[in-house]
Amino acid sequence: MAERDHLTAAVQSPAPAQSPERSAEEIRHDIAARRESITDTVDRLSDRFQQTFDWRTYVADYPLAALGVAAGLGFLVAGFFRPRPTPAERMKQAFADGFEDLADRFRQQLDGAGVRRPGVSRTVKAAATGAVTKAVTDYLRNRLAESGIARPVADDFEASQAAGATDYQRHDYEQRM
Repeated sequence: MAERDHLTAAVQSPAPAQSPERSAEEIRHDIAARRESITDTVDRLSDRFQQTFDWRTYVADYPLAALGVAAGLGFLVAGFFRPRPTPAERMKQAFADGFEDLADRFRQQLDGAGVRRPGVSRTVKAAATGAVTKAVTDYLRNRLAESGIARPVADDFEASQAAGATDYQRHDYEQRM
């Protein structure tokens, strides 16, 4: 900034030994000197600008911050390329969630009714509920598979049960399908 003030002052104040009748050669020499001074000032400003905005300098001075910025940009870019579910997958997921909610309500009602009558009747109700739920689920899956909306998964599920899959694994497997 001091250079700019010096340059401005030099332009505003006339040269000390200027006479009204300067020769063309003196004027050319004065213009060339001022042009050289302006060129030097612009070069210095350009160098300072490049040093200020050089990313390599910031990475060298602040490596952890640069690493954090790079990781953040990587996550941001990766989010753009994340696969989106197709409309059919969204419909299947919504149907599965709705059916699961309905089955949970049905189980809660049967469990609530079973609290009043302990014993064999509760066991029979639980077994009947499980059998009906499985039958309805299999029927709906097969109907959806026939219509092309979903693929049949009964064989894979039965194979996982034969291999000793837990209820949690079964639930996880059904969620993925």
